[in-house]
Formats: sequence, C-alpha cells, structure tokens
Amino acid sequence: MTDDPQAIGMVAGSPTDEEAAAIAAVFGALLLEQAVSSDPLPQSPVRSAWDRSRRALRTPWPTERDWRHR
Repeated sequence: MTDDPQAIGMVAGSPTDEEAAAIAAVFGALLLEQAVSSDPLPQSPVRSAWDRSRRALRTPWPTERDWRHR
C-alpha cells in the first residue's frame, strides 16, 4: 500500500491492462472534476423509513354538516 491518498489499487480479481486503464481514467476524470468544481454536488434528500411508510392523512370531516346528514 502507498501513502498517497489518491492512489488506486486492485484488491481482488484480475483485470486486464485495458480494464485497469479504463478504471484509472474514470477515477482520474472524477478527481479532476471534483478538484475544479466550486459547487458541492447536490445531495438528494434522505427520507426516513418512518416517513416512507407513512400513509397520507385523511381529510377532516366537515364540521358544518351533521354526521347523520347525507
């Protein structure tokens, strides 16, 4: 392992030279894009499991009508 925090290494599998070069090119482009970007990447809002499973609220019963009136 190297002390360079941006070093890329394969830890499993046996990629060909072309596959390793393609991965290195993709990560290099991503690092370059991150370095020149002044705006942070947009974060999608994270909804909790409670919020995702919540049903829609029912509408309130109209108070101006009598409950027996149709």
